Amino acid sequence: MSDELSEDFAPDALEAAGALRRYPDPGYIWPTNPRTVAALEQWRDHKVGVIIHWGIFSHIGQDGSWSLHRQHLGGFTDPPEDWKGSDEEYHSWYCDQARSFTGDDFNAEEWACACADAGMRYVVFTTKHHDGYAMYDTDFSNFKSTSEESGLGRDIVREIFDAFRAHDMETGVYFSKADWNHPGYWDRARAITDRYHNFDIEKHRAKWDSFVRYTHNQIDELLRNYGRINVLWLDAGWVREPDEPIDIDEIAENARRLQPDILVVDREVHGVNENYRTPEQEIPDDIRRYPWESCITMTRGWCSMRPEEPIKPMRHIISNLLAIVSRGGNYLIGIGPDARGRMSSWISRGLGELGDFLRINGEGIYATRPWTPITSVRAQEGWSWYATHPKDSEARVFLFGMPPAPSGAEAAEPSLEDATFAPVGLASTWLEVPGKVRSARILGSEEKVIVEAREGASRLVIPQTDLRYALGVELIF
Repeated sequence: MSDELSEDFAPDALEAAGALRRYPDPGYIWPTNPRTVAALEQWRDHKVGVIIHWGIFSHIGQDGSWSLHRQHLGGFTDPPEDWKGSDEEYHSWYCDQARSFTGDDFNAEEWACACADAGMRYVVFTTKHHDGYAMYDTDFSNFKSTSEESGLGRDIVREIFDAFRAHDMETGVYFSKADWNHPGYWDRARAITDRYHNFDIEKHRAKWDSFVRYTHNQIDELLRNYGRINVLWLDAGWVREPDEPIDIDEIAENARRLQPDILVVDREVHGVNENYRTPEQEIPDDIRRYPWESCITMTRGWCSMRPEEPIKPMRHIISNLLAIVSRGGNYLIGIGPDARGRMSSWISRGLGELGDFLRINGEGIYATRPWTPITSVRAQEGWSWYATHPKDSEARVFLFGMPPAPSGAEAAEPSLEDATFAPVGLASTWLEVPGKVRSARILGSEEKVIVEAREGASRLVIPQTDLRYALGVELIF
């Protein structure tokens, strides 16, 4: 299992994506459209993707647009420390920062190349966060990256999607259903107290309808004007029936008219329009047979605001990967540029380390499914094991083992670099698996595995290797 993280990396306790109110869960509903079923199966094979947050919030050193929100739910929901003034003044000041948000150093090719080299198979990009600032050329608002009043003066979504597609990666549109800049959602003449709309919809139906039309129009142009889109990833799960009716069925139907193979993910709104589930900053404890994806940040937050900001220990990131894939999910890793559009050196190295690991172990990661509950495997104390099999063969199994975290003198005050990146070399170990193993090999190593028959099981003796973070073993039954 994943190592415990220090408070420096622990995310704020917040169900940011979903609704604070409780709604019934009908359970996962499998799609019936054959094209959706096929697209979903292909998506489940990808296993590793990236979600990139970038916007005005990055420019002012924040992890999203939550500082416009009126509740304190964590540090990233607060205005900058030096801000003095009213909520209304802050909202105006925040929006005005689009003028000085230039992102001069942003290069979509740099990000696409690094993510492709890391073994990621798809990208989800924040086309519009809750603040309403569009990172693309929308016809329905001038609050956008291409505006003559915007410092960016660029269609960032087009740059991102073109660059990532050139590296054979699929594309996903992150789009917030909430829009805290649209007068049909937040009426700034009225008190704003939380994330929800701030007027009576039934009494002001025309106002709400204008917002619904606006939302549909913006999603429509993203799906019409930006090439093939594989996933419509809708955030702001509190915008939903019956409290905030957005006509999600029509959004989904229109999406499939425009993009017949698209997956629609109305995240945290369980039902027919949530083609896969998206637990945020967490991993289920057991195997889930339905499609799901854990979206988890590489740094503490969704963006990296400082060049020197460290990433989580690679041991933790690799254990996340193995836990997620062995339980049937995809791993969506959250990163983001700083104010100028730069990639931190820590993120760059972390992506490189992930790519090195996947080049060795990818055959046991991509296009696999969970093998069996790992409780059926006996192993040397302290080691954690994860199991997959190719989706078209259960006679071929991959086991991934991680040694115990360093303790005692080994762990005494390591440097930040040493704490983040593991040294080369994994100790010898053993494990027992049910069934008769005909052969075994270590991925990325010429060292030999000794296979010993036991009653109804096989014992594997694995020698020391020069691998890093975790070892993968292929078993043929």
